[in-house]
Amino acid sequence: MTTSAVERFSTRLVPPQQRHLFWREVVADAFPGMTAYASEGIRADLSRWSLGEVGLARARSGRAHINRVATGDGANNLVFHVQRGGRTILVHGDEAVTAGIGDVIIADDARPYSIEISELNDCLVLQVPMAMLGTDVAKLDLHGRLLSLNDPNVAFLNHMLEGLWCQREMFDQIDEGIGGLLADAARIACTRGALRTPPHGDASPVEFALRNLGDPGLGTAMICGATGLSARAVQKAFVRKAALTPTAFITTRRLARAADLLACPDGRSITDIAFKVGFSDSAFFSRCFRRSYGVAPSQWRERSAGVDA
Repeated sequence: MTTSAVERFSTRLVPPQQRHLFWREVVADAFPGMTAYASEGIRADLSRWSLGEVGLARARSGRAHINRVATGDGANNLVFHVQRGGRTILVHGDEAVTAGIGDVIIADDARPYSIEISELNDCLVLQVPMAMLGTDVAKLDLHGRLLSLNDPNVAFLNHMLEGLWCQREMFDQIDEGIGGLLADAARIACTRGALRTPPHGDASPVEFALRNLGDPGLGTAMICGATGLSARAVQKAFVRKAALTPTAFITTRRLARAADLLACPDGRSITDIAFKVGFSDSAFFSRCFRRSYGVAPSQWRERSAGVDA
């Protein structure tokens, strides 16, 4: 693989009612195993290019939920999500981590995860083959790890990627050997960076909510009791990290999880899915789902089956 010219994709050229499907195709093609769930009129852009074996992309989008499954194709890469605007929450298993502007979240594409993307989200994505990162990195479990911009090694990687983006109009003139420099900077950030994954007992309000979405009693009062914070502090934490109130965040995330389950052909009923994601009333769930996704849960299921066919 050599240096490639920048490929650009935008939903602005697509009729609003088809944008979410177009964006799903773009994301799936750029990142195998990924499925994007977004509202019909989403505004989103993706630029992608490569330097040798190293892949880079810049994604800007409105609010969306991304699900990624392991592809099993044997190509093991670490994916570095560098936050330029908005916030990103990566969920894997029972763990969740939130990246603010300048932070970096690492994901292993050989393992499943999901991403909750905020409104006005802007992210640079660096994909590096594990083989280029060396044995020291291969020994580490970096899936779902957060690298803080406060660490100078992480800041250096961030500046390198920003500098490359500024040269995007001349990208076909950049030597592919720079891909190796990016891999070296990523390796140093992994081994020397400030890796922050808070233990469960110190979970933030947002992280606690993500781990307990299936509990119908989840709300501000429960979060206050679990974190020891006041209701006002919990409200501020959600606005700061997700730009939503606790109730809106919980509902949005439950609906995103329900959308994933509706797309799975496992025969589960809509009522079962509603209860599984934390709703105690299936009719209320259906009304919320229609308001958020523009169609009834049954229509979403039919549409998802048509996409997979």
